[in-house]
Amino acid sequence: MSRKIWRVGELIREVNELLSEGFAGIWVEGEVTNAVSSGRGHLYFTLKDASSALDCVMWASRARSLKFKVEDGLALTAFGSLTIYPQRGRFQLVVEQLEPQGVGALQLAFEQLKAKLAAEGLFAPERKRPLPALPQRVGIVTSATGAAVRDMLMILRRLPHVRVVLAPAMVQGDGAADQIARGIERLGASGLVDVVIVGRGGGSLEDLWAFNEEAVARAIAACPVPVISGVGHEVDFTIADFVADIRAATPTHAAEIVASKIEEQAGRLDDAGRRMGRAFARHVALARARLAGLEGSSGLARVPQRIRLAQERLGAARRLPGLVTRMVERARMRLHAADAAIRRTPARLAAGTQRQLLDSRIRALRTSLGRRMERADARLKDSERALGHLNPRAILERGYSITAIEGSTTPLKDPARVRHGTHLVTTLAAGLLRSVAIRGGRTRARQAPAVTDQPGLFDDEERT
Repeated sequence: MSRKIWRVGELIREVNELLSEGFAGIWVEGEVTNAVSSGRGHLYFTLKDASSALDCVMWASRARSLKFKVEDGLALTAFGSLTIYPQRGRFQLVVEQLEPQGVGALQLAFEQLKAKLAAEGLFAPERKRPLPALPQRVGIVTSATGAAVRDMLMILRRLPHVRVVLAPAMVQGDGAADQIARGIERLGASGLVDVVIVGRGGGSLEDLWAFNEEAVARAIAACPVPVISGVGHEVDFTIADFVADIRAATPTHAAEIVASKIEEQAGRLDDAGRRMGRAFARHVALARARLAGLEGSSGLARVPQRIRLAQERLGAARRLPGLVTRMVERARMRLHAADAAIRRTPARLAAGTQRQLLDSRIRALRTSLGRRMERADARLKDSERALGHLNPRAILERGYSITAIEGSTTPLKDPARVRHGTHLVTTLAAGLLRSVAIRGGRTRARQAPAVTDQPGLFDDEERT
């Protein structure tokens, strides 16, 4: 009976075909462990229960659509297909969909982001900013065609002096969070608004999800002006509500908060005006009563005199600017005269003092330089004397000589080194003698003429 021998690749392909037929599109539940995301965005993790574990992979194209973060310890239900990873020969589940157990994916993502931002302090009450006392310019980030913007504009039009700047953005669907965040950033950086309203009308959790994205939360936290969040209905809460400086129940309520702030200030101004009017009326009534009391008394006779005195004081006050101008002009003239006198001062008076100072410094410099030259000259002469004592030619001047074998610079000390016919060179104070040895240890000197081109014992000395 013949047997079939499989190649490894063939066997894995065969098994993968069987798995794709019998275990494609299956649901598996378990607890997540060893969750890690690759640089390309692929998600790798393990699903385990009490007795077994299954490797899982979710490719980046699918992982990007997840609303929540896959973390160790989460109980998930995964939908996908069983395959064998050829390079390692291991089972793995290629996941196409993930669902949390016991809670929806969006709700889980909401809780995860809420916990993360709360830990960073973005919800802290101490970072909440109050509205300006009198906001005059209001920025709105919302859909340009929704009912929310119409409701907000209707309320803000009650205040004709308030300027509204609209940053239109999608408030639902893919890309909505990025548009909302960019709208907040542009308004905050423009310097054109005192407060920003971010909002949209009601809807499901999925409809409002753009306001639960981290990009929107970061933009609200970084906005340089206070932000009011008015998203959905009163029962709806989003991440934007927690980060914003003020949370409004609805977009309409957000506009009412701004309008009421302005109307509150206008009411205070009206009350202040009424109080001032009443106080003025009381003062007028009191003045009239005092005038009536003075009527017919001697005090009234002094009224014309007081009026003349007041007129004289008023005339003096009117003449005061002219007096001040003349005083300033006289002071300016004295200043010019003093300046001219200073400029006429002979320059030689100042120059003489400077010349004396310069001459004194030159004499001091010459004295110091002369002393240094004398010390240097003394040191140079001492060095020359020391070199003279060490110079071998000083010995030659006393009648001594130095003999060496021709071609060598080493003085000859031992006669045993000399053989018959050895050429010798003797250095004297006045020149060189050349000789030839006729016997070992004994020489017959032959005077040679002094030469100046033959190398000597001291190559760097001047030859005679």
